[in-house]
Amino acid sequence: MSHGLASLFRFRPLLAVPLAVSLISTSMLGGCSSPTASLPTLASTPAGAYKVGAGDKLHIVVQDLQSANGDYIVEDSGAISLPYIKQVDVAGLTYREIEQGIAASLLRQGIMTGDPVVNVGPVELRPFYVVGEVNKPGQFEYRQGMTVLAAISAAGGYTYRAQTGKVAVTRVVSGKDVTASADEMATIQPGDRIRVYERWF
Repeated sequence: MSHGLASLFRFRPLLAVPLAVSLISTSMLGGCSSPTASLPTLASTPAGAYKVGAGDKLHIVVQDLQSANGDYIVEDSGAISLPYIKQVDVAGLTYREIEQGIAASLLRQGIMTGDPVVNVGPVELRPFYVVGEVNKPGQFEYRQGMTVLAAISAAGGYTYRAQTGKVAVTRVVSGKDVTASADEMATIQPGDRIRVYERWF
């Protein structure tokens, strides 16, 4: 065997090194998918479909029953205490459903007759929370119609390590925590817990 041919065979194994490194890198990246990738997509909430929860403060007006008018905080039990009809379960109900429930109770207990007019609206809603790769994680005041992007802005914006565009949102649905992925324009609700993950470099 000539000297040149021997040199070729001696160094040939080195040609496989870049290919091996490439395959390893591809395998590693394939196993490092985003933490939000396996989550279901956050369900959209139609306007007016917000469901009241413990900690919300409601303003209630009952026409022709002034003593019942006022602000009420939803207790941990999910109820509010109203004059005459006492405990009213409101957690998990929309404002319209609460209005209908109070009116039905007033009629059932003989406190009012006819068609009671009840109006229920928010005074102060539960805060939301942002954790993970934001500059100022913590608890923040909820404002009607807030998006994920507005929530992240309230938390000081993304850190340089953050995975932007997608977050995980944990929300109480029917008394249970449900976690889903959401984009920046998704609408949040009071009590939502938003997590911003670190991106894979």
